[in-house]
Amino acid sequence: MAKSRKANSMMRRRTLFAAAVLGAGAFLIVAGRLFQLQVLNYEFYEEKAVAQQTRDKVIEPLRGTIYDCNMKPLAISASVEMVTLEPRKIKDEEQRQAIAQNLADILGLEYDDVYAKASKENSAYEVIARRVEKEIADQVRAFKEQYNKEIQAYNKNREEGQEKKSEITSIYMTPDAKRYYPFGNFAAQVLGFVGSDNQGLAGIEAKYDQYLAGVPGRAIRAANAQGEEMPFDYEMYYEAQDGNDLVLTIDEVIQHYLEKNLEIAAYDNLTANRVTGIVMEVDTGAILGMATKGDFDPNQPFVIADEAEAAELAAITDEEEYKTRRNEILQAQWQNKAVTDTYDPGSTFKIITASMALEEKAISVNSTFYCPGYAMVEGWPLPIKCWRYPRTHETQNLYLAIQNSCNPAFISIGQAVGAEKFLKYYKAFGLDSPTGIDLPGEGTSIFHSESQFLSNKVDLATASFGQNFQISPIQLITAVSAVANGGNLMKPYVVKEILDSNGAIVQRTEPTVVRQVISQDTSDLMCDILETVVSKGTGKNAYVAGYRIAGKTGTSEKKAKQAATGRDDLRVASFIAFAPADDPKIAVLVILDEPGVQQKTGGITAGPVVRRIMADILPYLGVEPTYTSEELARKDIPTPDVVGLTQIEAESQLSKSGLSFRTVGDGDVVTDQAPVGGVAIPSTAQVVLYMGGSRPTEPIDVPDVTGLSVSAAKAKLERAGFYMKTYGADDSGGNIMATKQSVSGQAVMGTVITVEFTDMDQRAE
Repeated sequence: MAKSRKANSMMRRRTLFAAAVLGAGAFLIVAGRLFQLQVLNYEFYEEKAVAQQTRDKVIEPLRGTIYDCNMKPLAISASVEMVTLEPRKIKDEEQRQAIAQNLADILGLEYDDVYAKASKENSAYEVIARRVEKEIADQVRAFKEQYNKEIQAYNKNREEGQEKKSEITSIYMTPDAKRYYPFGNFAAQVLGFVGSDNQGLAGIEAKYDQYLAGVPGRAIRAANAQGEEMPFDYEMYYEAQDGNDLVLTIDEVIQHYLEKNLEIAAYDNLTANRVTGIVMEVDTGAILGMATKGDFDPNQPFVIADEAEAAELAAITDEEEYKTRRNEILQAQWQNKAVTDTYDPGSTFKIITASMALEEKAISVNSTFYCPGYAMVEGWPLPIKCWRYPRTHETQNLYLAIQNSCNPAFISIGQAVGAEKFLKYYKAFGLDSPTGIDLPGEGTSIFHSESQFLSNKVDLATASFGQNFQISPIQLITAVSAVANGGNLMKPYVVKEILDSNGAIVQRTEPTVVRQVISQDTSDLMCDILETVVSKGTGKNAYVAGYRIAGKTGTSEKKAKQAATGRDDLRVASFIAFAPADDPKIAVLVILDEPGVQQKTGGITAGPVVRRIMADILPYLGVEPTYTSEELARKDIPTPDVVGLTQIEAESQLSKSGLSFRTVGDGDVVTDQAPVGGVAIPSTAQVVLYMGGSRPTEPIDVPDVTGLSVSAAKAKLERAGFYMKTYGADDSGGNIMATKQSVSGQAVMGTVITVEFTDMDQRAE
């Protein structure tokens, strides 16, 4: 008995010990789990708790506005709305289908896509549509309101035993922002565009995204276990900070003139690989205009803008081939060729070669160069031809060598400089490195290795006239601007100021001199020489009466592509100019990549484009024309209104204006005149005075004068009863012919027809 009690007592103690051990173990397990939950994984579970107990709405900031230099908005953001869905609050399948169908119909979405999002039963946040205009957002609200009214009516009138239906509480409208480009494709590659999340993807939008984007805000509100907002007021609100504004150096008017003329150039010259242009302020490096045509609409950047390319894409049936080609087309239309592409600059580079030779005193204005039509260079068995071959330029001074764009002369100039100093100036002009312009994707120049260039005389010979190496358009115009402005290489830029939401300046770009490359004396001499290229040489097609324009033509072969395609006619035609030559303000570069016309030279294709751009821009900038006596003699004169005067009175008025006349009829008073008063006509033209009758008003055929000389075109138009206003290359020698006329078809007798003349005596400079 005593033994039994002792055994029981021991068993109880063991049981209690085991229980204690088990209790301690359980405590340790629980404590360990609590430690894991509350310490090790604290942040994870805190986030989940907050997510369950609150509703968090993101408040999108407005992206900063992009202005031109005169504060004209080029890219703006407007307040729109975002439609979101909280699927976990959808009560049943009937409601889910109604939501999916109506949102798809209103927002122009696929039903299956909306239904899939609505079916995520544990999700608290699904974006259905962003950047929804107010009119469309109101339709979503109207659907929700109408649906809930019908549910309320049903619940009120339901029969006994029928289950209540739930109202829609899962659709939300929150503030959003949408990017607009009010001028469509205007400055498209410069501005770039944004993606679906309002992030900059190209151009200025990408380069300055951190300034433009702003900081999102948040509104946090308490919610119950079902995700419904609590009736008591518990909210934290963090206001969104709108993005900074940008003020560009781009001038909307100058950009318009540039784009207009580039579009005409692309059409007239059947350009296969787009045209590019830059307008730069030579003293500062500020970009006043920059464009590539064809382009795209930043409001719809993923739409193929070119109709022919869109048709080509639509004909592709293979899915992989379609994707590849579509991406190629999009990348090409987005590409800012003025910054990203490199090309052989051709004869435009002769500006740089001549500048370095003069600066080093390797040549002077008195140096002479003989051109037999070609040059033989050690290390190359074939003659390197002049564009004039088999004709020759014979003996020329420096002025004539540059006016004639003579390759043999420039081979001699390059040899006089020598490879080592040539390379030194190539680098000094910034051509071996990016300019640092504040745009994305700047191209990298391609030049010979230093050891090869110093040892290979052929490389020096071809480089002297701009072949067999590649630079970007922005590098070339920056270097040529240094030649024009007194020798200072400037850093180009497109953003002038960054402003905060109150308009205060956050950051301002000051003109930056990278280095002085040549002296003022060399610069002045080059300005004078290059002005004669336009007034007397291969650059005649850039001539504008009343303005001293300095410039240089360029035509280069696309040798790699020619070898790859088996074609030998692929060219890059270009023209670079600055004005006024005696006090340079702006530089203009125009590049036509693969012109499809017979005459592919820069002088014939790009020269007239530069002329039109200069003729538009210089008056806009307030540069006053200064006419020579020859130009004054050719200058058009506004006709005075002499209707109602006697013949003697009319003759007096016309004589004061420097115009002659002839009469039709024998009345005493002028009853009509052609052209009417105020219309400008050449000083050599005659005003027709109708004495007792009226001038004919029925339209008549306008003769086609394209292909004719100045005198022949004038005579043909005057015989038909029209006046001719000349535009373009002046009639001072060369093969000048009419290439365009302002009116074709029919016009009223006495109409002034503007005829553009081009010097065609430039076959392959």
